[in-house]
Amino acid sequence: MKGKSFEEHLIENAYKKLEELVENARNLVDFSEKDFQILANRKEILLSWADEFAHEFYETLLRYPKTAKIFERISVEVVKERFKKWYVDLVSGKGGEEFYKEQFFIGLVHIHNKIDNNLMIFMANHLKRHFLGKAFKSFQPEEAIYVFQAFSKLVDFVVALTVEGYIFTLYEGLLDVAGLKPSLVERMMKLKLEEIYKIFKKDFVVHHD
Repeated sequence: MKGKSFEEHLIENAYKKLEELVENARNLVDFSEKDFQILANRKEILLSWADEFAHEFYETLLRYPKTAKIFERISVEVVKERFKKWYVDLVSGKGGEEFYKEQFFIGLVHIHNKIDNNLMIFMANHLKRHFLGKAFKSFQPEEAIYVFQAFSKLVDFVVALTVEGYIFTLYEGLLDVAGLKPSLVERMMKLKLEEIYKIFKKDFVVHHD
């Protein structure tokens, strides 16, 4: 029987990873379709913030020289439009498989555009804080917290998808380029990680007498 092609193998493993992440989120942070619905029920208000958030996103990136370099590769308008589309999709109640796959793909886009995960994580936190401020101005305190919690869970889930998509594609790409079996790589990495662990334990861990 003919073995699976790289494309078939890649897609199959990506689906497995997506299912794993959804299951983890459901069990650890009570993530569910209800979170999408909470935002969708207030879509009109939340969508009215899209342009402001897109502008704030762009301005924040531009203020820091390291992130400002992004605009050497991607135009300002493209960045703003991509962010706005992402935000609109998030608060419009578009959950389900297609939404998850698209968010997973964002990790690949980040690799392609040389955007580090730590920058994405910090910007996600920046957005959540900005969203919280707007929520308290637009809703009663109890409702503001309720809406923010749903938004925060979705953003955290998307961040997890993006990070895992980033790692997944690098790992799968490396395996294909090197022509190595996953089991062999795992054994090699285990040995190397033990070595790295000892190095950092020696130099980074503070010992108290």
